[in-house]
Amino acid sequence: MKRLLLILTCLLPAAVAAADNIDLVTVPPRREVQLTIYNSEDLTLVRERRAITFNKGLNRLQFSWANTLIDPTSVHFSPMERQDELEVLDTTFPGTRPQVLVWNVESEFDGEAMVEVSYFTSGISWAADYVMITDPDETEMSFEGFVTVTNKSGEDYEGAEIRLVVGVVNLVEEIERLARGDVPPQPGTPAYDRLRPQAMRARVGRAEMERAPESRAPEVVKEGLSEYFIFTVEGVQTVPHGWSQRMQSFRAEEVPFEILYRYRPHQYGPRPKRFFILANDEEHNLGDSPLPDGVIRVFRRNERDGLGFYTSQNTRYIPIRADLELNVGTDDQVVYERDVTRAVRSALTLDAHGNVRGWNERRTWREEIRNYRDRTIRMEIRHNFGNNDVSFLMPNAEELLVEPLRLFDNSTVEYTVEVPPARRQVLISRGLFRLGRNQRREGVTLLEPDDDEEQSSLEPLR
Repeated sequence: MKRLLLILTCLLPAAVAAADNIDLVTVPPRREVQLTIYNSEDLTLVRERRAITFNKGLNRLQFSWANTLIDPTSVHFSPMERQDELEVLDTTFPGTRPQVLVWNVESEFDGEAMVEVSYFTSGISWAADYVMITDPDETEMSFEGFVTVTNKSGEDYEGAEIRLVVGVVNLVEEIERLARGDVPPQPGTPAYDRLRPQAMRARVGRAEMERAPESRAPEVVKEGLSEYFIFTVEGVQTVPHGWSQRMQSFRAEEVPFEILYRYRPHQYGPRPKRFFILANDEEHNLGDSPLPDGVIRVFRRNERDGLGFYTSQNTRYIPIRADLELNVGTDDQVVYERDVTRAVRSALTLDAHGNVRGWNERRTWREEIRNYRDRTIRMEIRHNFGNNDVSFLMPNAEELLVEPLRLFDNSTVEYTVEVPPARRQVLISRGLFRLGRNQRREGVTLLEPDDDEEQSSLEPLR
C-alpha cells in the first residue's frame, strides 16, 4: 500500500500538540473494501473496514493520500461498532505534513472496534464488452457480457467487492485536481459538505457485504435505483495499481434474433446491409438489467465447430426492453438493383426570354431483389428525395409489401418486402418531380396508383 492509516494513544491532551515526531503504530490490514465505480465522472467511492484497537482516552489516527488520486475533501471516518463509546473530536490538516490529515478520536474503552474509512478517488474505470456467437443456421445465439476494471489510482486494492454504476453523477469539483495538491476545504464548509461520501451513499444505496466462495466464477448482481443501475460483481477481486481485470457479467443461451436487410443508400451506401435484431427483454432471455455502453463482437459458429467473425461495433446504453440492432455487413447471396426505366419531362415554365425556369419530370423505377439463400428474407427499403417536391406511388403495393408504403419523414418513403428462397421480387414505382419554378412544396406526397399502370411481380430466379 502507498497509503497508511496509523494510530497512537496520547494520555494527556497536552501531548497532542507535541506528537508530530512520536512513533506511530500501523493498524491491521483491511478486513473489507468495496469499490463503487462511476465512469461518468472518473469517480470511485471506496469504503474500507478495519479492526482497530483503541485505548481509553484520546487516540490519534493519521490518513495520507500521497502518490494517489484520493480526494482529500471526501475522506470520512466512522465507527461501525460501539458508536456511543467512540467520538471523532476533530479533523486537522497539519501544515508541516502535506497530503496528511489527522483524526482525534475519544474512546471510552480499551479494546477493538470495527471502523469504516470512506473516500472518493479518481483513476479507476471500467468498460463493458460483449460477445455474440450465432448457431450455423443463424436463428439463435449465445450472448456474453464482460466488464474490465482498470486501476490507475496509485493504490492497490486486494480482496475488493466491486460495484459498477451505470448512470450520470454531477459534481462541482474535479476530483483529480483536488488530489494533486489543491488546498482541501475544511470540515463544516459548503465545499466539504457537498462532497461527503455519506451523501453519495444516500443516493446510490448500500451493498450487501456477503462473500461468495472463491471457487465460483464472479457473477454480477443487478440493483435498480432511481438514478442509477448498479452491477455488483460476485465475490472479491484484486485489482493492483497499473493493472486491468476482465470479469464475466452475464451469460445468456439460446437467444433468438431476427435478420433484416436494409437498403438505405443515403446512410449505408449502394448495397443492402444485413442486421441482427433482438431486444433486451425476457422474450430474448435477457432483460434483467440495462446493457451499458460497450463493444459488441459478433461471430458465427460453422458446421466444423469453428468461428467466423462478422463485425465489431460500439453500442450505446441499452435500457430494458429496448432493441439492439447489429449491422453485420453486406450479403453476396442477396442482390438488389434499381434503375430508372423511363423519364419524361413536361409542363415547361418559361421566362420572358424563353428560358426554361420550371418543369415536371415523371420517372419510372424498376427494383429487383434476388434471393439466393435457402430461407425467406425480409428487406426494408428507404428512398430519400431530399428537398424536392415529389408525388410517389407504387402499383399493387398492398399485395406484395409486408409493411405498407409510408412516409418515414417528409423526404423519405419506406416499405418492407419479403422474398422467398430462390425468387426474384420486381417492384415498380413512379414519381412526379416538380422542379424549378414548378415546385410548390418540399417533400413527398403519396398517391394512389391507376389501375392500368404496370404492376410489380414475384418471379422465380432464372
